[in-house]
Amino acid sequence: MKKYLYFVTKPYSIPIIKPIFETVEKFQKGENLIFAFDYILQWMPEKMKRFSTASLQEVIDYKPDIVFVPGNVIHDKIPGVKVQIFHGLCEEKKGHYKITGFFDIYCTSGPLITRKFKKLEEKYGHFIVVETGWPKVDYILGYDVGETGYPVANISKGKKIILYAPTFSPRFKSTHKLLPYLKDILRDDEVLIVKFHDLADKKEVELYKKLNNIIVYDSPDNVPLLHMADILISDTSSIVYEFMLLDKPVITIDARVRKEKALNIVDPLELRSAIDRAFKFPQEHSSKRREVLQLIHPYRDKLCSLRVLDAVDKIIESGALESLKRKPSNLIRAYKVRKMFRYW
Repeated sequence: MKKYLYFVTKPYSIPIIKPIFETVEKFQKGENLIFAFDYILQWMPEKMKRFSTASLQEVIDYKPDIVFVPGNVIHDKIPGVKVQIFHGLCEEKKGHYKITGFFDIYCTSGPLITRKFKKLEEKYGHFIVVETGWPKVDYILGYDVGETGYPVANISKGKKIILYAPTFSPRFKSTHKLLPYLKDILRDDEVLIVKFHDLADKKEVELYKKLNNIIVYDSPDNVPLLHMADILISDTSSIVYEFMLLDKPVITIDARVRKEKALNIVDPLELRSAIDRAFKFPQEHSSKRREVLQLIHPYRDKLCSLRVLDAVDKIIESGALESLKRKPSNLIRAYKVRKMFRYW
């Protein structure tokens, strides 16, 4: 049986690997092991936690056949075929297309992203690109509210729920722009939940926690919030595409590309009227949302994780990896990763 490893360095990666982990278990495809830092383990579902370790030596001794990475780097001493499964549907950010030289296979989410990576595959020649859909989407579309419930208590029945989920990128984030307006913007029948990125500025988070009528959600798993919210407010964060999968209205602030996917504003003074419009006409951008998702992530069958596993198996069995060009030496990046993990 194959040995699968999941290389987790950020809490928000847990919902990404969860569907693959569960698919391996369901179809008895092999053994599972998760590498995660100690501080991440507190957020891990109990079943997954039992198959987790914070020891790199244990991971190396495990000798995985296949390593799934929802991030940009991996320790070079870990054996196995390295598979990039991405940390988001953030196709509009340049970092999404950064080739680090660590990976053998890139599993892309949809045709727009696949086309761009196929060009990079041709340019570099040391990895293979295959379109599978993004594993986290299986979890998003398969989330059972009736079975799991909502994670935020003490919200009165009938309240309209607005989710604000900004990016952490200093260049694109909207938090500083909206902060002065949010405390007075809500109506009596509305609740605002703020979901910060794991890498958000801690001082900024504390400022938001001081605002009345605002709930700051700490868990790295945003999927329950996607189902709970009636409207999403965001900027360039990839959560926009995740929320669009549920065909609910989105308000973007200073969106950079595909502005037609949502109600886009540039001035915070426009936010209240945008919220009113989104509640009144929730399907206004529905057709555009579907059009954009056909490019970014067309899969709705909740089988992305199975496609990832099958695609990786086929590539390995075909021997295609053996005919790839040799990866670059990558000494500087490898050194930085070793230093980060303090494992040489």
